[in-house]
Amino acid sequence: MSDILMKFTEEAKATYSQNLKSIILYGSKASGEDTKKHSDYNLLIVLENISFMDLKSLNKIMKSWIRKGNQPPLLFTMERLKKSADVFPIEFLDMKDNRKILYGEDPFQNLEIHNTHLRHECEFELKGKLLKLRQGYMTASGKSDVRNLLINSISTFLIIFRHVLRLIGVTPPPKRLDALNILAQKKGLNPSAFITIFNMKKGDKEALNQDPDLIIQEYLKEIEKITDIVDNL
Repeated sequence: MSDILMKFTEEAKATYSQNLKSIILYGSKASGEDTKKHSDYNLLIVLENISFMDLKSLNKIMKSWIRKGNQPPLLFTMERLKKSADVFPIEFLDMKDNRKILYGEDPFQNLEIHNTHLRHECEFELKGKLLKLRQGYMTASGKSDVRNLLINSISTFLIIFRHVLRLIGVTPPPKRLDALNILAQKKGLNPSAFITIFNMKKGDKEALNQDPDLIIQEYLKEIEKITDIVDNL
């Protein structure tokens, strides 16, 4: 465990004592796909009960955590986590697939997530993110803006694609690019734009030197194809 995670865990334990049930690391830092420039620590905290004072107590240790570039943790009770599986199937399945238990119990061990809810969220996210991507391109003021738009959107789409594999009956591999390539083979998609953008995010010079206008044209076309696939399931 890194020093920053160890410090946060000890502070949370001291703050919540017996009320603290779990601290879970999830996301790219847990899966091993983090990029130094764009990755932060994503944490889920499970408490027995959540009161206003619990939020206020966490505020005391948030300043240094956020100052280091991290987002505030997600806060659930175990009961609320179970009741939210129908609303956040993508997020919870990702946590279930790639998680490290920093403290306490494993809240995902017996958590049931149904494909009906997963299909609905995949469709919702694909259509919503596609609209945002179009809006972002329409308002971009230059190639630098387009490049940032691509880099900031790629992780979300690659995450969704892992779960599209589930919907077509394929167990997704841990690595997002592996999942992308399998989906491309199964459904006749061209993965090249996604791979280029992923490499952009990693800071690859060759990828960063490519024309973002050409890349986004192919990117939008392939996202539309995947959106139609999910829409027709």
